[in-house]
Amino acid sequence: MRLTDRVDRPGTLGSLPYTWRVTTAIRVFALALATGVVLSDDRAGVSGPLLAALVVIAGAGAVLDWTPELNRTSWTAAAEMLLAALMLTSADASAGLYAYLAAPPVVTGLRHGLVTTVNVAAVGALGVLAAVAAASGGDPRPDLIAAGPWVLSGLGAGMLTSWQSRSLRHQDARRAPYQAAHQLMAQLHGLARRGEVALDTAQLAAELESDLRRRTGAVASAVFTGSTGGELVLLSSYGEVGSLEDQIRRDAETRSSDVRVLTIHGTDGTLGYLVLGGVLRWTDDIAEKASEVVDNFALRMDTAVLFDEVRGMATSEERNRLAREMHDGVAQEIVALGYVVDEIESVSDEPETRALAESLREEISRVVSELRYSIFDLRHQVSDRRLSGAIAEYVRDLSTGTDLRVHLSFDESGTALSSRTESELLRIAQEAIGNVRRHSRARNLWVEFVTDGVTLDLRIEDDGVGNASPKDRHWGLQTMSERATGIGASLEVCDRPGGGTLVHLNTDHATKVRERSAHP
Repeated sequence: MRLTDRVDRPGTLGSLPYTWRVTTAIRVFALALATGVVLSDDRAGVSGPLLAALVVIAGAGAVLDWTPELNRTSWTAAAEMLLAALMLTSADASAGLYAYLAAPPVVTGLRHGLVTTVNVAAVGALGVLAAVAAASGGDPRPDLIAAGPWVLSGLGAGMLTSWQSRSLRHQDARRAPYQAAHQLMAQLHGLARRGEVALDTAQLAAELESDLRRRTGAVASAVFTGSTGGELVLLSSYGEVGSLEDQIRRDAETRSSDVRVLTIHGTDGTLGYLVLGGVLRWTDDIAEKASEVVDNFALRMDTAVLFDEVRGMATSEERNRLAREMHDGVAQEIVALGYVVDEIESVSDEPETRALAESLREEISRVVSELRYSIFDLRHQVSDRRLSGAIAEYVRDLSTGTDLRVHLSFDESGTALSSRTESELLRIAQEAIGNVRRHSRARNLWVEFVTDGVTLDLRIEDDGVGNASPKDRHWGLQTMSERATGIGASLEVCDRPGGGTLVHLNTDHATKVRERSAHP
């Protein structure tokens, strides 16, 4: 299914929702029945305008039934029933026109169930009685006799329809959340594709910071997500922001005089905080304008945070799906091919054939090993927001059974990096370490990672053969570079002094890692 920038609303009758087609057919049948009576009635001149009014009422009901925002409410049929009853009874209509009073209860039975059908029929009956009571003089019995059978017929048919269509209503109820989700995702996809909205949380946070620094003359700023009662996650920052998180947890009276904390309110409560440090000017007008700017950004950031979570879950699920497909498909077929090669080697008496089979068997074993490492790469994730632990586990698993000596050095302090930044760093480290295992023929591997929650420095070195320049039809180094750019970091891959290769990723001291679009 392809997402579009609009809600699918097909225009051909064959593609219209089934329920809407049926309810429209019920209204058309009732109008046709009333029209037939009018044409055979000697009071056609009086009944014609009333019939036209019924057509308008029926058309309005059909349109409201088709409108997505209203198609699950029952007031449409109740209003349709009441208007028709009041109009027909008050205008001394032809008895045949009362046939339309059977339509709203049947429509309600199809859409909303037994109780609502009874309520709509009762509304119609009350409308007839009210119109009769309001009439001055005259015998009310003809109106009651004309309206009563059709209201009762509509009630009976509506109750029967309600019983027969209950499975269809249950199916609609189960599908409704998915239809609403699809509509929202389609709108987001269309807006993002046209460039009308940004769905990058860190980019939005950086724009918010920049705007308010310009207005207030602040020299440092930071955007945190979370609440004071829980964990605060640094989303974006500028300048020296080491003490800004502590300012959020303080009372307004105990904060530094040059620090301002603005709360970002999301749809479900507090989304996070914007902290400005080194504020040079702060007046009531600036405070009012700053609050307005934050409120304007809040909904965009709230949407972007939700989109990030959905994208992260989708990415993780896709990686796991690919791992399953590789394990259950390609890997098993290659292993089966290895058994065929073993059979050839066992039945052949020619030395050359046996030597070729043995060579082919070794190559198959190597490919299977690489596939298993690739499956491990896909499934390996950062758990409990501990990047150093994930890297150490990955290096340990890959170096098991080899002569490679591993040297690890980790120094993580300050605020935790965002989950997306940690995930991108892990993928870069996996590619670099995997290259050491596959190509370098190294005896030693050094992995060093340092972060203070604002800046980071990742170094992966080996003492192998070096020559880490990009090769045709190999995309590993390019992918690493794109991932680094996506989180606002610089990447250098070069020869290591003394032999081997150095992969060095770092960020500058003034800007927090920014999460821009990156490869899954």
